[in-house]
Parts: sequence; C-alpha cells; structure tokens
Amino acid sequence: MKKNWLSSIVLWALGLIFFLPLYWLFVSSLKSDSEITRFPPTFWPEHLEWSNYPEIWEALKFGTTFMNSMIVTISTTALIVIFTSMAGYAFAKKQFFGKNVLFIALIATMTVPPTVLLLPLYFIITKMGIYDSLISLIVPFSVTVFGIFFTKQYIDDVPTEMLEAARIDGSGEFRLFYQIVLPLIKPAIITLIIVEFVHNWNSFTMPLVLLQSEDKFTIPLRLALLAQESIAIPWSRILAANVLSLIPVLILFLSVQKQFVKGLMAGAVKG
Repeated sequence: MKKNWLSSIVLWALGLIFFLPLYWLFVSSLKSDSEITRFPPTFWPEHLEWSNYPEIWEALKFGTTFMNSMIVTISTTALIVIFTSMAGYAFAKKQFFGKNVLFIALIATMTVPPTVLLLPLYFIITKMGIYDSLISLIVPFSVTVFGIFFTKQYIDDVPTEMLEAARIDGSGEFRLFYQIVLPLIKPAIITLIIVEFVHNWNSFTMPLVLLQSEDKFTIPLRLALLAQESIAIPWSRILAANVLSLIPVLILFLSVQKQFVKGLMAGAVKG
C-alpha cells in the first residue's frame, strides 16, 4: 500500500511538472504585455485581457493562416504514412537486389543536417515551378527515412507465415498490405501520425525558404514575422496565437490516445 501511494505521488508530481508550461502559456495569453514582463511574476492575471485573442486573429489573418497550416500538415502526414509504410513493408518482407545496401544508405542520410539540403531543394522546387505554393511544402516531404525505418521495425514482427497463407488464399499484395499488415502495425501508424503531424505543424524553416506570398504563410512563419514587426514584442498576442495553434495538436492526441495505449498494450503481450 505504501509503495502504491509513493508511485501515485511521483506520478502526480511529474504530471504537474509537465502541465505547468501549458498552464503558464494559457494564463500569460490573458495578461497585458506589462504584466507578462513584471517581476515577480503573477500566477493569475490581474485583469483578464480576452481582447488578445480577437486582436491576434485579425493581425495574423488567422483563418487563412490556420487553413494553410492544416492543408500542409494533413496532406504531408497522410502521404508520409502511406508511402513510408509501403516502403517499410517492402524492406521488411520483400526480397530484391541491393535491399540491405539501399536500406543502409537511407539510414545514413539521417545524419545529414537538413540545412545542407536547403539550397539544392530550393533550386529543384524553383525549376519544377512550384515555388511559393503550398505544394512545395507537401510533395518534397511526403516521405521520411524515419518513417520507413520506424514502420519496418514493426512489420518485421508480422509473421511471414500469415502473409504466405493469405497469398495462397488468393490475396494480392495491395489487399494483403491494407487488410493484414496495416491493422497489425496500428500502434506504429498512430505514433507516426502524431510525430509527423506535430513536426509539420511546427515547421518554420521550410515555409520561410519556400514561401513568399503572405496569403500562403503558415502559423509558425506568421508568428515569427509578427515578432519582428515592432521593437516591443507583443508577447500577450503571440502567446494567445500559440494557444490557438495548440488546439489541433491537443485534439489529435486526445482523440487517438486510447487507441494508442490499446495498441501498445496489445503489442506488449503478443508472443
């Protein structure tokens, strides 16, 4: 009983530590700029500045900016899940010439800093005629080496005998992949969706390099430019915008967390 109480106290303490930044973000978004920078800080606003939200909505043209981020993030995440899981299946269960060498070469590219690829990527996208469009943030990033490696590790554990039995019953490769492999690697798919959604939602460098028109800007790019527009940084409005930008990520996580936990538990007990 004492051990259970100790575990509960530790878990509650860890939960409060991780919750504190979110609480501080929300509370600060309701303060004035002068109160945010005050020392010692206040743990609750002296006056609730609800006007920060409509002001930042107008300043960032948040409706258009939000839709741009959603289009880029959802499209890129969906393509990554589809293409990387198919590639992971090929590397895990197919035999072809140079498979191991190609896989090692792909893994080696993960050591290359992304900034090294900015200039070549810029020239390629310009030559393709998709510069300053949302497509330039979707198509080049529709496959990730991390996704291929991650899904391959799960597909390696899928029994080959089960796949051979499905082939004997007349299943084609696409049907076998979508009806057998994907349901068995559901924990990997859900985890990959969360990771890639958050990564693309918070992407700043690529939109900065590949976008020029303000009507195509994403949320992180708009926020960065807002902080540079004036000498005094409008912290209250920036924090309000951060609260708004957190909503889709929180909705995604809360909507799939049950399936995520169930999938992990199922994967933990499989023999």
